[in-house]
Amino acid sequence: MHVSFIFTLTALVGIGSAKSGCGKAIPDEFPSPGSSKTLSLPNSDRSYRIHIPSTYQHDTKAPVYFSFCGAGKDGHEQEGLSQFSNPAFNPDGIAVYPETDNGVWLSNQYAHTSHPNDLDFTDELLTHLEESLCVDQSRIYANGKSNGGELTAVIACNATVGSRFAAFSVVSGAWHETGDVPGVGACEPAKRDEGYPFLIFHGTVDQTAPIEGDVEDEIVPIIDVLHNWAERNGCDKDQKWARNVTIHEDPLVKRAGWDCDGKTNIVEFYREGDNGHCWPCTHSNDDYATMGRDKCPMGHYVFNATEIIFEFYSRYQLNSQFQLEM
Repeated sequence: MHVSFIFTLTALVGIGSAKSGCGKAIPDEFPSPGSSKTLSLPNSDRSYRIHIPSTYQHDTKAPVYFSFCGAGKDGHEQEGLSQFSNPAFNPDGIAVYPETDNGVWLSNQYAHTSHPNDLDFTDELLTHLEESLCVDQSRIYANGKSNGGELTAVIACNATVGSRFAAFSVVSGAWHETGDVPGVGACEPAKRDEGYPFLIFHGTVDQTAPIEGDVEDEIVPIIDVLHNWAERNGCDKDQKWARNVTIHEDPLVKRAGWDCDGKTNIVEFYREGDNGHCWPCTHSNDDYATMGRDKCPMGHYVFNATEIIFEFYSRYQLNSQFQLEM
């Protein structure tokens, strides 16, 4: 039996205006505006890297952008790879790079699936940031690369944690078939008017997480992932995209978009011809430099994924209310 309740966003997550960081000086342990620093989460054995923009004002609410690293990587590497701290892409948002516990995120077969719980870590970290800094709770976003991208989907599927994020993006996601949500069971996001905007990038020659999937390694084809998120946003099961356009000829880059429940391009996909398991960037980055031409054959790419991600995020923010189905 399902009973629907209406909650305000702040009531659900337990953050009231009295606990807001707005109007307060930046805590001493945090980096100064325009810089980054790796910190420990209080009352926890977990850590994270954070960048506060040079434009930050203690009385002006700032958006927050989480970016989760791939397996075996860390927050410092993810900061350089994603460029979420670069004011050319993100002039006024707080960028956060959570650290893994043992090199992998929940959903990876080598992750600690019981303790610590990456969902709890994300939830507690976000609460800590909201209490410490002037955060716009309607503009909080999640992104991930590879295993971090898979965690981004796990977060979106969680009715409590996922409800705090306005939109999601994944680069070269490693999507495994271990239940509706890898490692955590069924995908049951909270019902809300905004839906769950999802942006996915994937290369056609990705050897780590093949775009067509891999039965032996239980990797899900990207088209199935896209259909699942379109359906969760109100599309019919396996509904075809509303548009699929060529945005670059050589290499061939296609952009597909799904319109679901009156929401245009609520799910978007960039199919990167001739790109591997690499963060698309018009100049060489850590992926292209460390994985080599066998996995990143072009050495760079024809667009910057980060620029597209921030444009996508700019379309979405949370309303003050949504439904939680129980």
